[in-house]
Amino acid sequence: MLSARFFKWLIVEIIAVLLIGVYILVDSQDLYRWWVGDTHFAHASSTCDLHVSACEVSLKDGSTLSLEIEPKEIPLMKPLHFKVTSIVDLPNIEIKLFATNMNMGLHTIKLSQTSKGIYEGEGMLPTCVMGNMIWQANVILDQTTQSQGAIFTFKTDK
Repeated sequence: MLSARFFKWLIVEIIAVLLIGVYILVDSQDLYRWWVGDTHFAHASSTCDLHVSACEVSLKDGSTLSLEIEPKEIPLMKPLHFKVTSIVDLPNIEIKLFATNMNMGLHTIKLSQTSKGIYEGEGMLPTCVMGNMIWQANVILDQTTQSQGAIFTFKTDK
């Protein structure tokens, strides 16, 4: 005859196996998206030119965010320096880069906080024989209660 203690241990083991299975099978990013919802994006003005100066966007919560890329000619296949300025205090920020007129892949640039409100990182854009690529840079701020971001569009010559 099986004892009550056996069934208690059996239940504890089943719960432990289920928790481990959930941990392995469920992506934490999916849980985060479920918790905070979709990212709310603000678009940079079409008159803004990253080849000339930094571009600034007003986010949903009223704060501002700016993106600057150095060197200003934004060359392909050469190191680029990305700088985001924001009043949002996060340990890091991501930029998702992709071409809008041809599939050139998705490039994620991780920016680290270098000082209060300033995030910097390095990246590189691939070259294309077609030229005249239009790129979109999505700066994403994943906060505990919301996800917001800014969309910047720029063109490269080659």
